[in-house]
Amino acid sequence: MKLRHLIVPVLLAATAAGCTWTKLTPYGEQARVLRADQVSSCKPLGTTTVQVAAKVAGIPRPQRDVEHDLQTLARNALQSVNGDTIVPVGQPQNGSQTFRMYRCINP
Repeated sequence: MKLRHLIVPVLLAATAAGCTWTKLTPYGEQARVLRADQVSSCKPLGTTTVQVAAKVAGIPRPQRDVEHDLQTLARNALQSVNGDTIVPVGQPQNGSQTFRMYRCINP
């Protein structure tokens, strides 16, 4: 009986751990993710650091889902600076990552 009560929450947490929760805004849908060597002619607009849950109920989320959510949040953040491109700075750490923001189209 106790085992069944333990299995259900663990299965729910494992299922949720494989999901992405962030959605692109219409502005974020138009944003690009480029490498640093591809933005030399772009106007720098600053940086943004975004964070998502790297674990759910103590279970690590898949790295690709964490990276997807981080990029989604960073792309959405471009609207606040009228940007159109993000460049990741380093690798995600503990569900957090910094991105440089640029305007490359009509800088």
